[in-house]
Amino acid sequence: MAASAPETTVPGRLTRLLLVPLVLGAVALIVAEFLPLYEIRVITAVPQGGQHGTGAHHGYALLVVGLAVLPMAWGAVIGGSRPAAYALLALALIALFVVLAIDLPDLNETGLIGRTYDAAQARPKVGFIVESLGATLVLLGAVGNLVLRPR
Repeated sequence: MAASAPETTVPGRLTRLLLVPLVLGAVALIVAEFLPLYEIRVITAVPQGGQHGTGAHHGYALLVVGLAVLPMAWGAVIGGSRPAAYALLALALIALFVVLAIDLPDLNETGLIGRTYDAAQARPKVGFIVESLGATLVLLGAVGNLVLRPR
């Protein structure tokens, strides 16, 4: 009798692809914490104190979320754990809350520099874009894992 090939279903292989947006999103959340969130420019110059980091703006919360997403993603996708999948959804919603409720409202605030210089303008920088992308990827991966995985 010949040895049978290991039984691997196509949907089983495809569900492992759900790990990709989760890992990319987690890495984006971690990297975003060390990038500038926004800067305040006066005409063409950025005065001292005019550049604000992403992580310092919200106490490096997304670093913790990004680090927590990694083992939960492994448990949900590779291990098939439903609690880990729900934890991923909760982590994604926390990341979106930080991005939309804490960081977004301050992107156009010029603060003391704006009171000193009339021509001061605040502009979002790459950190906001990367953290928004990361939170969105984690949310898509979490929802995809809950919807597409067999129960």
